[in-house]
Amino acid sequence: MTASALNGDVAARRRPDSYPWKVLVVTTLGSLLTFVNSTSLNVALPAISEAFAIPAATADWMLVAFMLTLTSLILVFARISDMVGRKRLYLGGLALMTGASLAAAFALDPTTLIILRCLQGVAAASIIPNMNAMIADAFPHRLLALGLSLNIMMASVASMMGPLVGGVLLGAFGWQSLFLVNVPFGVAALALGIFVLRAEDRSRRVRRVRFDFAGAALSIATLTMLMIGINRVSAWGWQDIRPYLLIAGALCALVAFVAVERRVREPLIDLALVREKARALAYATAFLMSFAQAAVMVVVVLAEQLLRGATPAQTGLIAATLAGSVMVASPLSGLLAKWWSSRTVSSAGALFSLLGYVGVFTSLLIDEQSALLLLSLICIGAGNGIFTAPNTAAIMGGLPENRRGISNGIRSVLFNGALTLGTAIALLIVGQSLQAVDVGGYGEPVADPGAVVGGFQFAAGLLIAFSAGALTCSLARGGPWRATFIDSPNPAGSPLDSPAPREVRSAAP
Repeated sequence: MTASALNGDVAARRRPDSYPWKVLVVTTLGSLLTFVNSTSLNVALPAISEAFAIPAATADWMLVAFMLTLTSLILVFARISDMVGRKRLYLGGLALMTGASLAAAFALDPTTLIILRCLQGVAAASIIPNMNAMIADAFPHRLLALGLSLNIMMASVASMMGPLVGGVLLGAFGWQSLFLVNVPFGVAALALGIFVLRAEDRSRRVRRVRFDFAGAALSIATLTMLMIGINRVSAWGWQDIRPYLLIAGALCALVAFVAVERRVREPLIDLALVREKARALAYATAFLMSFAQAAVMVVVVLAEQLLRGATPAQTGLIAATLAGSVMVASPLSGLLAKWWSSRTVSSAGALFSLLGYVGVFTSLLIDEQSALLLLSLICIGAGNGIFTAPNTAAIMGGLPENRRGISNGIRSVLFNGALTLGTAIALLIVGQSLQAVDVGGYGEPVADPGAVVGGFQFAAGLLIAFSAGALTCSLARGGPWRATFIDSPNPAGSPLDSPAPREVRSAAP
């Protein structure tokens, strides 16, 4: 090889690869489509309830149907993505989400709208698990935390736009516009994804594997019975035995699911991923943080509209405060990860969130609460923004490429399962407090807020308990407080292609 050719080869190797950043653009559009669709409906719940003249327990399904379907199918699609490739599954989800959003705008009855929300959940289940996995595939390890934090920031932008855009569109054009706004994002994301995303290396896929149909059926049954049981307590009453039978059935299905996963050769969930203490506690922390994050949105949005008489636009602006602080704080976590371990950074985020939930609870006890509420939401959002990227990197780091999909699938099902549970339980608590004063829906502000504020306070107290549990789990992972990167060989089977991380103990106690 000539000297000029050798120099050209070295220069090509040193030339930065733009593909990871192109992937980030594609996932950003997917985030806009998915999370704008998800969060905008929070502020529209009273308007949809009034438009269709439906009780609160039915209106709840506009949120729960999407989340339930999404959570039930995440593990299924995460496994399929490892088998058939992430690109085609991701693009199929974008197409379905766009079409279902367009159809939902013209729904004439609540049943049709709930069915279309289920289809949107199916689409989201094929989009969300693939986003972080595609980023983990594309980014070198030294930039993985930065790539994940930027993706989380973009998802937070979408979450911030949801309540804000939703409130504005709702006041100007009605609830149908909340679905129509998804269509241009979907078309753009689909077109860009087709041209940008590379076809996966077929040799890296999980090959000649039997799909775990029994595990898939049992996981779907577990989540479906649990969510329906929790939701129907509000509609059927605490004295009705049917909700408890559904919840008991969910527990039995969960036991059967674990038993099946231990026996089959190719399980839907690789239980080896949760046997390691640090990874298992990272999963648990993600669940507890997500539960509180979802529930606080429900509590704040409904408290502002039903107790304080805020308009949808005002409520959207308040809710956007939380997502906006996530957006600002998320890149910070990627920078902190250069000096501090994932345990340190994620625990700091959990502590910030805990302080915010205490502030939300306190704001429900006082009359002049606006400044305290906004400050509390900023604290919660900053905490979640700092927490998520290092915790996700700890879950997915060091795994071979063909196991990242299922690893992120487990994280996603816990994350979205917590969102679903948090939303359902918060709606249940609020709905029961409304029923106690003979208010059947979310259509109008409550005449006597003092009679129902206790339910909101109870829900806020529950958030404090879950957030404290998240901080405890994050600290209990053990390990060093500080981290650095050194040049060392990659572990066997690891996909890492850059200096491997080594955490070092801090001099501080």
